[in-house]
Amino acid sequence: MSERIVTKRSYPVVKKVRVWGKGQFTIPSEMRERLGINENTILEVFQAGKAIVATPEKITVKELAASVRKEMARNDIDLEKLLAELREGSHEYKTN
Repeated sequence: MSERIVTKRSYPVVKKVRVWGKGQFTIPSEMRERLGINENTILEVFQAGKAIVATPEKITVKELAASVRKEMARNDIDLEKLLAELREGSHEYKTN
């Protein structure tokens, strides 16, 4: 089961997923398709602060940072504004 999170800004869509037994959760299909993740894909998982990062292949911190910068630029996201909004906790949530 996934739910869509809507913020006050027009940031990329973020999905909420439920964690099931043994820590399992479902990656939304549109994300799996974009990333080429299929049934037999091995993911590398690591912790970054309070975030869990899963990648379908070995990725360096430099590559990850470049990818994040590219997505933020493509979606016109200002990092300082995003971080400030996340700190404020003023989010609106909508479930499907």
